[in-house]
Amino acid sequence: MRRNVALFVIMLTLTATALAGPTATFTVNVPLNGQVVTPGTQIDWTIQFTISEGDNFGAALVCCDLVQDAGNPAFFDLPPALGVPAGMANFNRPEGISNPGEGGADSGYIGVQRGDDNAKNLIQIGGGQNTFGASGGIMGTNPYVVAGVGQGGAQALASGSFPAPATAGTYTFKVMNALVNVLTEVNEPPDYSPVIAAIADASAATFTFTVGAYAIGDLNCDGLVNSFDIDPFVLALTSPASYAVAFPHCNYMLADINGDGMVNSFDIDPFVILLTSGGK
Repeated sequence: MRRNVALFVIMLTLTATALAGPTATFTVNVPLNGQVVTPGTQIDWTIQFTISEGDNFGAALVCCDLVQDAGNPAFFDLPPALGVPAGMANFNRPEGISNPGEGGADSGYIGVQRGDDNAKNLIQIGGGQNTFGASGGIMGTNPYVVAGVGQGGAQALASGSFPAPATAGTYTFKVMNALVNVLTEVNEPPDYSPVIAAIADASAATFTFTVGAYAIGDLNCDGLVNSFDIDPFVLALTSPASYAVAFPHCNYMLADINGDGMVNSFDIDPFVILLTSGGK
């Protein structure tokens, strides 16, 4: 899977095995981590990293994969991250060094999709600063490094989202193959800024959620279709955005009673029939 990905070849040749010293700790922030959701619920994720202080001058290169667990009930193509967070512009091409973009993207900083069809993971999210003291042509155009990246608090590496799959069950996602170089000096061009490898720990960077098998018409997601679903149904019909706020772990498409792929007035009569027939 990884052999087809363009690597940060020049930067990675500077990476040596770190036996001790600087560390980089990865976490992933997912508001719905551990929650039960309905199919189609938007799952938002943000990968963050923190660099140790006192033994380096901050991140020079950061990259990792976001991977679907092999035991997940179903698989899909993970969409790339949504962009480059504040504080990481110098790691993104053309200023920095990253994979080339794919699928119309200008840069592979947001990750590239690799794996089997309809089961692709997000590979090599991130990039590196140009530490060589000279400007590149296509990438690495900024030879001035930024010190302290990832220090003094967690730094967002990338954020993204995807809809929860339709297949019921518990899903797990992991940050894997994390790689970090840190600066040992910060010099101005034409002098280069030397780097060493940090110990990258992504053991806690994982999240799960469970797709519940909620029935059509169960608009409050309590496992029953009854009169308590009337007000949520009306809210889903009239204001999907307000419904999402009031019932964040549900999906307004549960109000698509007639199954035509839309929630509109044509679902009202089928909903009444569903209620009066005992939810059957």
